[in-house]
Amino acid sequence: MKNYILLFILFSCCKNGVINKSEIVGSDKEIALILAERKWNEIYGKSTISKQKPFIVKQKNDSIYTVRGSYPEDVIGGVAYAEINVKTKKVIKYTHGE
Repeated sequence: MKNYILLFILFSCCKNGVINKSEIVGSDKEIALILAERKWNEIYGKSTISKQKPFIVKQKNDSIYTVRGSYPEDVIGGVAYAEINVKTKKVIKYTHGE
């Protein structure tokens, strides 16, 4: 239910599919996840990124969170990785393993 509320907030506050960073609300963990997934979809494509769910979000320090994709153990390949500053709501680093 919480995810549906978050999605409703995201879609109701955006115009023409563009989300203003100041309009992103939620816990720091949710903000990090939203920003990372949005950057990955833009760079690597939604179909590539959607296969890496569930995403793993960890707090690195008071303002930086790391977010990475996951694969089942029997799958060979890299996953998306990002570092997000939740205070400034900016992606400070992103990459995708091979």
